[in-house]
Amino acid sequence: MSVSTLELTAHDPIIARDGRPFGLGQGNRMRGLSWPLPSVVAGSLRSALVKASPNLDFTRATPVELLRVEVAGIFPCSGGQLYLPAPNDCVWEENSGTVFRVGPVPLQEGEGADFPVPDLSPVQLTTDQARDDFKVKAVPAWWPLNKYEQWLTMADAELPATWFDAMFLDAAKRDIRDHICLNAETGTAAEGLIFATEGLTLTHLPRFGSRDSQPSSKRFAEITLSVRVTSAEKVSAYVDQLNIWSPLGGERRLVHWQRSDQLRLWKCPDAVRTVLERATRIRMVLASPAIFDHGWLPAWLDSRSLQGRPLGDGPTLKLVGACISRWRAVSGWAYAPHSELNGRRRVVPEDSPGPKAIRRMVPAGGVYFFEKVDGDARVLASNGWLKPVSDAPHDRRDGFGLAVWGIW
Repeated sequence: MSVSTLELTAHDPIIARDGRPFGLGQGNRMRGLSWPLPSVVAGSLRSALVKASPNLDFTRATPVELLRVEVAGIFPCSGGQLYLPAPNDCVWEENSGTVFRVGPVPLQEGEGADFPVPDLSPVQLTTDQARDDFKVKAVPAWWPLNKYEQWLTMADAELPATWFDAMFLDAAKRDIRDHICLNAETGTAAEGLIFATEGLTLTHLPRFGSRDSQPSSKRFAEITLSVRVTSAEKVSAYVDQLNIWSPLGGERRLVHWQRSDQLRLWKCPDAVRTVLERATRIRMVLASPAIFDHGWLPAWLDSRSLQGRPLGDGPTLKLVGACISRWRAVSGWAYAPHSELNGRRRVVPEDSPGPKAIRRMVPAGGVYFFEKVDGDARVLASNGWLKPVSDAPHDRRDGFGLAVWGIW
């Protein structure tokens, strides 16, 4: 298998739709997500490969070969660094500005919790961290990898107020546009046919803490978008030659796709490798939304003992706590003939293309806390860094559940 990276440059605000109905008789306002879903990126890339390569088309075995291409991303890149979404175990105190890392806190005598599985500890502030009541401030949406490295390897659970600086980036600005339908005969707006779309500006991201009074060069960071592609040698030649304007997401908004030398940005930092060598308590942070057979619980964890191996040759881990956001829905449309069983999709040549089933996913930023039972945790750095941990093979190939690892 060949591994390479692509650099994407957005020409238009990108539309990343959620699953709510939109269209004639269904709704006149398109609702958008805060970032494109992995399956959208994977599908757009596979379509771009066909359009850019005269030897490929959507007939015969080509759809099956394209579905075997593993796509990871997209993530912002700026200043020579990859950016990852904020982890859920970060709490920022409003009064002092102190940044806390929360973790599992064992229940005391007389305390209880209504978790769906037993033996889990709630993830919360400790008594020392929450000496006084305070409001939580919103943390930056995108963290540079060098800061993420520090967060994953820090021994203390507290950082000073000055830790968040201008290197952090906020969520993409939303571009809302109103549209009308023109009457072909009169050239005027058709009665009642008006709708709105919501796009994401992905050429620049706001710098964290910037002010409106500052010039735009100080308020925004110019970004490109990075995608990692793993493919068989037969397809890798097409990936390496890719240089095309092609749509990403809805409404055919254009981005430029081309080969890049950004693979080093996807490598696990040396500091993470070092701490994992002797780690007994391990964190898994989801860098992209994950889809598991059992909702929030990965199928590679036994539902009773909560033990399992995230990688075939990796360490055995025991889940002790989880800090995840509310589930989000994901669906879509498959152009390759397929059938589905319990959310797992397989290509069936005699079937027809059609909609994908609606499933629940764990949003990016979710954190799972483990204790190591046995094995070598260094494998998580060498083979598991920004690799998918979702259960179904097609979800892993689409880039759902990319994970980074650290200690707690």
